[in-house]
Amino acid sequence: MTLFRSALLMIAALSLTGCAGLFIAGATTTVNLVTDPRSTQEIWQDNNIDFEIASISNDPAYRNKARVLGSTYRGSIVLMGQAETAQLSQQVEQKAREVKGVKKVHNQVRIKAPLTVSQISNDTWITTKVKSALLTKTELNGIKIKVITEDSEVFLLGYVSKEHAQIASDIARNTSGVKQVILGFQYSEDQAVESQPAATESELKESKPTPVAELSEPMAEAELPQEELKQPVPIQTVSDVEQFVEVDIE
Repeated sequence: MTLFRSALLMIAALSLTGCAGLFIAGATTTVNLVTDPRSTQEIWQDNNIDFEIASISNDPAYRNKARVLGSTYRGSIVLMGQAETAQLSQQVEQKAREVKGVKKVHNQVRIKAPLTVSQISNDTWITTKVKSALLTKTELNGIKIKVITEDSEVFLLGYVSKEHAQIASDIARNTSGVKQVILGFQYSEDQAVESQPAATESELKESKPTPVAELSEPMAEAELPQEELKQPVPIQTVSDVEQFVEVDIE
């Protein structure tokens, strides 16, 4: 196991060359590279928003009280991290809304003390395992998926198809140490219907989480990267209709 863990850490290190700071801000990695529908300017602006959010933790008003990072796609940002009080979380959210280019904020900051170095290290290890498993899945070749782990909660983000999203979520939820998987994907299928009329209020209210029966079964033990097979963990989904709707998995 030690040799296996060392090999995975080496893979992560090679893929994160020049990005050592990500281990401090959060256990974050990105898998492969695929055509991004965003323009160069949009990508630059999204990255700048993430940088501005990461700097909040260094503000004297939040230092040692809140630890925040974000992932932005076309101005829609998912806030992650920890804040000691709900008031601090709300203040961080408000600061995020004031950042130039931010259009929507999904606040997933947990109300608790900021993580310790040991906890961040554990999150980094979980991210490494999930990323390595994604890299070995042939169906995901060429698909860009950002993996962020915060307090053993794995966030999966990126521009993917719904089929690829399900494959990735199955991999993450079957990785040891993961207590919850949260999907923050932008779906390629949705791009094709952007020009269609918006859903009515009644249609939005009828929107429901994906039934458990439609989720694929856990991977066979042979497909797991040297990890013990475990029961699926809870999954949450981010969408423009319902923000982080929990899907119960028995």
